[in-house]
Amino acid sequence: MNNQDKLQRFLFEEAAVRGEIVHLSQTFQEIIKQHDYPPVIKRLLGEALVLISLLTATVKFKGRLSLQFQNKSGLKLLLVQSNQDLNLRALAQWEGEIDEAELQDDLKKGILVILMDPDNSTQRYQGVVAWRGDSLVQSIEGYFQDSEQLATRIWLAVDETRAAGLLLQVMPAQADKTHDMMMDAQELAWEHLVHLTNTITPKELLDLETETLLHRLYVEEDVRVFSGSPVTFKCTCSAKRGESAILLLGEEEANDELNQKQVIAVKCDFCNKEFIFDRVDVANIFRQGGTPPSSTQIH
Repeated sequence: MNNQDKLQRFLFEEAAVRGEIVHLSQTFQEIIKQHDYPPVIKRLLGEALVLISLLTATVKFKGRLSLQFQNKSGLKLLLVQSNQDLNLRALAQWEGEIDEAELQDDLKKGILVILMDPDNSTQRYQGVVAWRGDSLVQSIEGYFQDSEQLATRIWLAVDETRAAGLLLQVMPAQADKTHDMMMDAQELAWEHLVHLTNTITPKELLDLETETLLHRLYVEEDVRVFSGSPVTFKCTCSAKRGESAILLLGEEEANDELNQKQVIAVKCDFCNKEFIFDRVDVANIFRQGGTPPSSTQIH
């Protein structure tokens, strides 16, 4: 059984196709235990965590990559984030009871975006993902096809404690030859590999080690497998971010809060860690003349 949290890349030596496989166990469990999520939300978080891992390995940049969904009711927020080291965190916010049918309806009504926050840059890149079919997978596949002109297929599996995924993608170096490729043997190679991968079962994707799974799927193919990269849960909350939240609150409102509760508790939405500030702390924050953040984005 595969209990390691890691992502592994592979490629086919005789086809212009690359791939990635990710397995999440402890990371997934750490994230879903932070809040009392209903089963349908847990499953969606598992799918989104797998997707952000695969996207991080595909996009390859230094900074924070986010997959974010927002809606006005029902499922109001889904946010999964990863950095270049595959440190993941995630959260979901919803209201009322929610079942599978309601979740699908919410997902079709809201806005899904991919956000890139490069290190050492104030510029954020945002790409809107058009909702397709009835899953995040189909939507992300369509995003790659529309924005990158890269044929992409993704397979996911999630149970109560684990999540896993496999991605196949036409290699970017072949993007300018897409038309020719689709008219010759490369198209047949792509279709053949997708056909083989379609035979995978959720249990195999969750249970099997990468090398075993690839051998079972592509026994007659020449596949090169690269070393795995660990995937972990890691939150970026800090006392400094708590100070920024208090600055955003404003001195008058912060003092009102202190008069009522004696301290201000800033709680991280991702990991539930609390940072406590008393009157001396708050006075120092405003005395230092810090500038409030320019937005209320979740850090």
